[in-house]
Amino acid sequence: MGSCSTKKKEKKQQEIIVTTQAPDDKPRIDRKQQKAQTITPILAKTNLSDTINESVISNRSINKGHDKQKNQIQIRSGLFRVYSLFGNKLDSFQENIEDKQIKIVQHNVSGIKKRVETIDKLDTCAQNCIQKIQKNRLQNEYICPITNIYEDSDKYYLLSDYCSGGSLITLKGKLKDSQVMILLNQMVSAIAYLHQKKMVHGKLTLDSFHLLSDLNSLFCKLVDVACLYYGNEQVMIEPSQEDYSQDVYALGMIGYQLLTGQKPLYIKLQENNENENEILFFNEGTSPSLKRILKKMLEKKINERITMEEAKKQLSKNEQRNNYSEVLIKPLYYLSQCKPRNYFQVVILAFMLNKFNQEEECMLQKIFNDADLDQDGLLKKEDILRLYKSIVEYESINVDIQQLIQKLAITNQESIDINEFISASLNLEDLLSQTYLETCFKYLQNQRGYITCNSVKRYIEINEKLFIQSLEEIKGQHKLNYPEFTEIMRQLK
Repeated sequence: MGSCSTKKKEKKQQEIIVTTQAPDDKPRIDRKQQKAQTITPILAKTNLSDTINESVISNRSINKGHDKQKNQIQIRSGLFRVYSLFGNKLDSFQENIEDKQIKIVQHNVSGIKKRVETIDKLDTCAQNCIQKIQKNRLQNEYICPITNIYEDSDKYYLLSDYCSGGSLITLKGKLKDSQVMILLNQMVSAIAYLHQKKMVHGKLTLDSFHLLSDLNSLFCKLVDVACLYYGNEQVMIEPSQEDYSQDVYALGMIGYQLLTGQKPLYIKLQENNENENEILFFNEGTSPSLKRILKKMLEKKINERITMEEAKKQLSKNEQRNNYSEVLIKPLYYLSQCKPRNYFQVVILAFMLNKFNQEEECMLQKIFNDADLDQDGLLKKEDILRLYKSIVEYESINVDIQQLIQKLAITNQESIDINEFISASLNLEDLLSQTYLETCFKYLQNQRGYITCNSVKRYIEINEKLFIQSLEEIKGQHKLNYPEFTEIMRQLK
């Protein structure tokens, strides 16, 4: 990208959006993205009950066993050799955050979309920022972490997952109390995770969070994470109470705007007094617990404002935390009917769910985390039995817990981890379609058209020994072509 000839090729490529399907076979991942100004949140029609607090997801690591195995994010050259830039298209999507322009790119082979933020190499903080990103990888179900870094002669390109539902700003004043509580709980969980890592955002707005999809989603993620890494090169010192409290206030402001559609009213009671009093207006019938938590988050006096951890605890105990057996029925039924699977299948299924149905992934993470009472990242027999007994239809589901453990416990004896649970509890009928299988293979294959341990570990954190071992047991070799890949995956249906 340094020479003139390269730039000409790059410009030409930017005008092309490469998909993996024929015109008549439009995959779900290529839905026309909903424009911010036309999002209509008909959330009352969602399959998630308003009386269920779907956002109370534990803030524990979902991959504790892999924490020490994380590889540093590598910097690669030539972004547009891999991705095409959306531009001048009806479904193009761009954001402007302060002086930064955020763009969406599409993988030239798989069609998977990514959100891209650029950093100018002339910026004095650029190198320090990149180093911090490489050393501090984020892992929370409500945060879109930076997953890839590319560079050319002028810029760094920071890639993160794309949430197609758009900014929460489109939902101002359009939500029920219960829906605001659900989204607020998710946002608090995300920022509480950052505070545990001694990281403060400091610039939270409605645009900081995007809905996972445009299908009446009740799940959102923090998307603007690059600002977390800007700063001086000194050793990190824990932020002050004022810094932490600023994030609390910002989330309170977001929640208030989602609920009322307006910002709080500020007035001065005395003309010579510099202090402003904040007036909060709530509609008649607004949930008392939601009003109480928002007032505490928007308290003007910092020493009286609620902390993020306290907010998280109060939200988890809110009055809508009732039995959510309706949510559990299908996943636990799929779990009871699952076929035995190997490590390769477990890894691929978890990857496919993350790429093609993040709403279902969040729901399964919630179920897993709620059941993992000792927070060790594993479900034991008693944990799984407790899950089944928590639903009314338990007696009608024929499940042998001991047999279930034997079918799924690959990495740990007598217990299953998050990926094993997800792989057995999801809807395989939708996920193992030809479109998704083909897209997944093209994303993970190497240049010779094979899936190998090396090609997969570029995108997925895996146990290399178990991965290679499972391939040997399946095919007696260390690589798979597309027909072999589809054959292995469809054995699970």
